[in-house]
Amino acid sequence: MSELQLWDDNPTKVDLLGFTSIVETVVAALQSPSLDPVTIGINAPWGGGKSTVLGLLQRELGQQPGYRVIRLDPWEFDDQFDVRGAVIGEVLQDLLTAYPDEELSDSVNDLLQRISWSRIASSMARGRLVAQTAELVEALTPRSKENARSLAGFRSEFAKLLKGLAPLQRLVVLVDDLDRCLPDAVMATLEAIKLFLSVEKVAFVLAADQEMVRESIAVSLNATGRGEQFALRYLEKIVQLPLSLPRISTDEAAAYITLLLSERRCPEADHYTQLIGHAQQRRAQGLSPVLADMQGLPWEPDAATVGLASRLATGLSTHRSGSPRSIKRFLNAFALRTRIAERHGIDIDASVIAKLMLLEDSHSKDFETLAGLQETQRSKLLERWQAWGRGEQHDKPDEVSEMSREWAASDPDLVDAPIGPYLSLAASLVSLTAAASLTQQQLSWTSDLASASDTHRSGAQAVIVAAPVADQQAVVHALIQRARRETETDPLVESLAHIAIHTPELRADIAQGLWEVRKYLLPGAVVDLDASDVDELRALIPRLAEATDIEPAVQEAAQMAREA
Repeated sequence: MSELQLWDDNPTKVDLLGFTSIVETVVAALQSPSLDPVTIGINAPWGGGKSTVLGLLQRELGQQPGYRVIRLDPWEFDDQFDVRGAVIGEVLQDLLTAYPDEELSDSVNDLLQRISWSRIASSMARGRLVAQTAELVEALTPRSKENARSLAGFRSEFAKLLKGLAPLQRLVVLVDDLDRCLPDAVMATLEAIKLFLSVEKVAFVLAADQEMVRESIAVSLNATGRGEQFALRYLEKIVQLPLSLPRISTDEAAAYITLLLSERRCPEADHYTQLIGHAQQRRAQGLSPVLADMQGLPWEPDAATVGLASRLATGLSTHRSGSPRSIKRFLNAFALRTRIAERHGIDIDASVIAKLMLLEDSHSKDFETLAGLQETQRSKLLERWQAWGRGEQHDKPDEVSEMSREWAASDPDLVDAPIGPYLSLAASLVSLTAAASLTQQQLSWTSDLASASDTHRSGAQAVIVAAPVADQQAVVHALIQRARRETETDPLVESLAHIAIHTPELRADIAQGLWEVRKYLLPGAVVDLDASDVDELRALIPRLAEATDIEPAVQEAAQMAREA
């Protein structure tokens, strides 16, 4: 049985994707005397490699004399009530630890005391502390900048501390996962940067999806009546140098997958290092593909590995964002499916499994059509389908979608492949590829939103509508996929309707998804659609009333709702 090769979800410590140019650009900016202080933004969507870039940057800056690097993750702070104070406190405590011989205790403790009194005042104002002691009253009393308990003079005192710290040339604070934080935590982190810590000798590097950060700013400022434009300007004032990570091209994705697959197949660690170095050298020279002309290397991946990587990269590029994390997760799902097939005695080429998984993941309705046919019918459909995809036949088969053309054109040819046993197995499994594209938190939300427990479901509904739209979209997709496998779909339909009520951006997607899974719906779904008062969902009712491929009870419920 083949070795089960899986990849963790952690940022890689080796540059497999050519991020070196981004790292070098950031380092050059940090070394520029005209950018002091400076805040640099590393922008990319979820899983786009931001944390990997921060790791590479931390390693590079750690070799620079006079540089002190601090890495913060506000999303993981225990004290979510005062994120601003936590950010400032982390920076001060790190300086105290890093420079024990510089007699910083008094200055740092003075600044920490200012933060402590600010927390007391904030707690009192929010009703967290209700006992009206003399000290708490004093905490709320306005003070002058010179007062040791005032935040008003914090920035100047912090600047003075750093100026007198001779061994420190540059303090670089790397902030990760800001786009995971709740809106108030995002604002608190940005306030800490702009209002208190942005002084000479300090640089911040923020790794986040800037669209999500802007959304958080807008949400946090809703009460002020200020809109999206203000959020955009607010972020522009804080980030002086925005950099966006490039989307992974199909060629780069193929190289990335090849390198991932080669790590354990390569007999010597040094040979693998040389393979990575070869790819990096060709990138630096502007040569593509980066994994070509490998004859001079002591080891190179075989043709089967390169071919599989190429097919996966081409298939993934048609429906995924091209992020390193999504590629890793698909590879994990692929490894699991291959192992399950082996355990069931299914002898099928890995590239065939990969192609069928891509169909299942990107065109699920077409996959169901293929899986539901008898072997003779399946072969005839595949023959017409692939001929249309490759331009050998003009007419699209009626049974498949227009969007599946690129998939049909791709290798390998499936007409004579023994795919029947695998399709039967895949149809009986929970969609591993769908699960692999979700974070652990998104998986938990999906499970609770589909739960028969009213308590679990209502709790998850309250949380999901407060989450970023990107998280909601991923969960909506997972719920739609789950509807095809559930015998009791009313709970997840209720949750989808709840999301549609609170998130207008997803209403069209939810309506389309529910229509695609209409034959799995139960009469209770009609009640939820009607009660939602969402136009896109209520528009499904007359369509369900006329549909002939759904449960008769659902059609009858829709007819009654239409006439009411």
